[in-house]
Amino acid sequence: MATAIALPEEQSWAALPERSRLKDLLRTGRRNPVGVFGLVIAIGFVVLGLFGPFIAPYDPAAIDVNNQFAGPSWAHPFGTDGLGQDVFSRTIAGARISLIISAAAIGIGVTGGSMMGIISGYYGGIVDSFIQRTGEAGAAFPGLFLYLMLIAAMGQGVNTIITGIAIFAFIGGSRVLRALVLVLKQATFVEASRSMGASESRILLQHILPNVLPIVIVVASGAIGGAILAEAALSFLGIGVEPGTPSWGIDLSDNYRIAATLGKWHLIAFSGGAISLVVLGFNLLGDTLRDVLDPRLRGTLK
Repeated sequence: MATAIALPEEQSWAALPERSRLKDLLRTGRRNPVGVFGLVIAIGFVVLGLFGPFIAPYDPAAIDVNNQFAGPSWAHPFGTDGLGQDVFSRTIAGARISLIISAAAIGIGVTGGSMMGIISGYYGGIVDSFIQRTGEAGAAFPGLFLYLMLIAAMGQGVNTIITGIAIFAFIGGSRVLRALVLVLKQATFVEASRSMGASESRILLQHILPNVLPIVIVVASGAIGGAILAEAALSFLGIGVEPGTPSWGIDLSDNYRIAATLGKWHLIAFSGGAISLVVLGFNLLGDTLRDVLDPRLRGTLK
């Protein structure tokens, strides 16, 4: 007698719910509170840079000789300087010049340097030698001398600062991306794509670029802090933006002797604190982005 074979009951398959991007973002934020702190500072800096002159309670360039060297008060939270200008308004307005210079310089320098680094690392040969030797010559040239040459050629101003910072961002971005591409082009997935007949341009666009783009973002975020510090240093030395422009570096340059002589700490504390806080924020953000976006470091954060 043949035995009947019991067929398995029909199974119903339920699709797994997709992970919410918002939940992933919140989870990443909880794991990286330092990065969230840096992001908050970066967003605040951008907002002040865009809208600072409109939300400042006073005209940052207005002079009031009857209210010189006033300490912090309800009317002037950060006090006033030797010209009676409101330090709080100048600190807020100073974010704009730093944002303009850093965004333009890093946007030009890192983008161009990244492109040259990718081309240099991927194609190698004469192209690689030319780009790298040119970059080494530029890196060996003293930065201050180069900037003084730019002033002689272009005059002192925002465009000169942007050009000087962009040149060095170009060199730094080129080296970082070249080193990364040298590793990627030997990766197994690239070799597999090449063995299947993919053209070099297709490999570059579909495999190399998507893998280096997160690193470009990391390099740019970290370089913004350096650009802000460079602009403040040049303005402090008197070779940056024009005198009278609301700038953290200019405020430090104009007031540090007076602050030391008269004990008016508020003249330098807030502009110096703004520089330190913003540079710290972008450095923390850059470190966190590196840990989150770099494929080699994913999964190392707890």
